Amino acid sequence: NSYTDNFDSFRTWPGIFQRQISILRGRSNEIEQEIPNQQQYPEVLPVDRYYDALEGPELDTLRASEEAVFPKDKRWPFLLRFPISSFGICLGISSQAIMWKSLSNSDSTRFLHITPQINLVIWFISIALVLFVSSTYILKVILYFEAVRREYYHPVRVNFFFAPWVALMFLSIGLPPSVATTLPTYVWYILMTPVFCLDLKIYGQWMSGGERRLSKVANPSNHLAVAGNFVGALLGASMELREGPIFFFAVGFAHYMVLFVTLYQRLPTSEVLPKELHPVFFLFVATPSVASVAWARITGSFGYGSQILFFISLFLYFSLVSPVAFF
Repeated sequence: NSYTDNFDSFRTWPGIFQRQISILRGRSNEIEQEIPNQQQYPEVLPVDRYYDALEGPELDTLRASEEAVFPKDKRWPFLLRFPISSFGICLGISSQAIMWKSLSNSDSTRFLHITPQINLVIWFISIALVLFVSSTYILKVILYFEAVRREYYHPVRVNFFFAPWVALMFLSIGLPPSVATTLPTYVWYILMTPVFCLDLKIYGQWMSGGERRLSKVANPSNHLAVAGNFVGALLGASMELREGPIFFFAVGFAHYMVLFVTLYQRLPTSEVLPKELHPVFFLFVATPSVASVAWARITGSFGYGSQILFFISLFLYFSLVSPVAFF
């Protein structure tokens, strides 16, 4: 068996444009000779067959019984090496804008004399980063839609499809007062519509998805699929909406409890994450902490519910940063 010499199986329209250009260059005879060789493999490998050939928690290792179609020494195109998880960078930077906005506006930290300009600079950096990552991934959707579809069926990367919308919600929450003091409520509905659609799809697969049920695919990155509901509830409550934020908080809280128990059980059907992915364990802290802030904003006070969620996240943080062996 020979390797294929291109990445047509990932393209939105496999090989069409490349063959047309080749014909215009007078290479029609070469193409006729290449087609029989390429027929050894299907142009578009089914998603299920694609992942059946891989193993590991990130499905990035070829099984010993399988043979690679692409040459191992060939560098893949940039867009194929640009994963949906790149939006995680946007989450980190845009959340910093929220933090510095809170530090500059909070009465309890006023003695620090933190200038609002820090929030403004980080917010604009976040805007530029979101635009760059989004435009790059949109190009991937247009040119390599099959690769995007395979990311959607990936047990880890599928959770990052929430990340673009959560990043936009972070930008809305961290909006500098010098730019605007309020946002129209339709912004919340626009951002929460794709989150709601993803909730229906992914949560449905968790319950009755066969090989994609939660007990099979549970990993810490699943917190992203839950945290989006809490961030949406926080944004909606800050816009003085009522029923919508409570709805998404309830949906997120119900599935967070199920996810928390599933991850703690470490079922035999779940893959063990490699050391390179251990930082995602800190998503254990992020989800209850943002839920605490969201519930405090919904109720208007840092009551018992918010305190319980806060102390849960605090304990999980200590358990992650100080794994002390007492015996």
